Amino acid sequence: MKKDLKKPMFLIAFALIGYFFVNNVTLIGDGLKFIFNISFPFILGGAFAFILNIPMSFFANSLELKNKKLERAISLILAIFVVLVVLVIVITLILPELVNVINLLVENTPYYVDKIMDFMSNMGVDIKSINIDMNSIKDQMINQIPNLLTFSVTLVTNIAKSISDFFISIIFAIYILADKERLLRQVKKLMNAYLNKKKVNTLSNIGEVTCNIFKKFFTVQCFEATILGGLCILGMLLLRLPYAVPISILIGVTALIPVVGAFIGVGIGAILIVCVNPMQALIFIIFVLILQQIEGNVIYPRVVGKSVGLPGIWVLAAVILGGSLGGILGMLLGVPIATTLYYLLKTNVNSKIN
Repeated sequence: MKKDLKKPMFLIAFALIGYFFVNNVTLIGDGLKFIFNISFPFILGGAFAFILNIPMSFFANSLELKNKKLERAISLILAIFVVLVVLVIVITLILPELVNVINLLVENTPYYVDKIMDFMSNMGVDIKSINIDMNSIKDQMINQIPNLLTFSVTLVTNIAKSISDFFISIIFAIYILADKERLLRQVKKLMNAYLNKKKVNTLSNIGEVTCNIFKKFFTVQCFEATILGGLCILGMLLLRLPYAVPISILIGVTALIPVVGAFIGVGIGAILIVCVNPMQALIFIIFVLILQQIEGNVIYPRVVGKSVGLPGIWVLAAVILGGSLGGILGMLLGVPIATTLYYLLKTNVNSKIN
């Protein structure tokens, strides 16, 4: 009798839980958002630890010291140093040029306004007939001051929180990397305590496959971004375009976002060049669009797809679907997630067929 009641009771409980979720979607969403905001620095720290572990493992394998604690410390310091050096190089090459362009735009604003007025006059627009009520504009600007102050306070608060989250994430990542073997043993011990041996082996296999695929993907992604940056600087030098080095580095960095990331660098690069020569900016846009098409449809699917074991058509599909679901982060994670699912499904299908 108890067995006969077990299934209906389960269905009733499932229906009640579903009813509760449907009627409290907003409340549940706010709760999940609150939990995510609290845990975000630790999630980010785990991501930093995963990325830093790649150069750290390389240095550890290169050193091979007898004292493993000393080897771990040196490898971690070298990994952090390499990442910081790369960030400093990128920032020092790109940021000064952006500041110079902003200053140039501010200084040349009257010139640009005159050019726009001349263009409108040449198009037959009577500039004198355009009535501009300066007093009304002034009043509107004064009315927007409270909103501007509120926006400024919110902006400063968000920047302060972002900086705080960043440093907490870095510290958390260092703790993870400094004691990663013991943390892994604790996770395995926890699984062995609550799960049977078959499930533990299955979860361990999935975790190992996922880790290897993500590691290989990010390594190859950096290599592919380097290729794109190198081709960009070569083409810009041949075309004699200005800011070849900083723009190419920027495009290489933004290319870490699969397929479409380089377009972000194109926009910033075009702003830099247009202040020097608008025609060269147009040439630059055409050049990078052609290069991006070659990279996105030929180089990327072949290099990345072949390296992680995912066919090129599914690489493009993963980027498009990931972007539509999760924006930039979805584009970045879409390929390794799709590769993991593809590999696990292929392995399962082959095992069932065999």
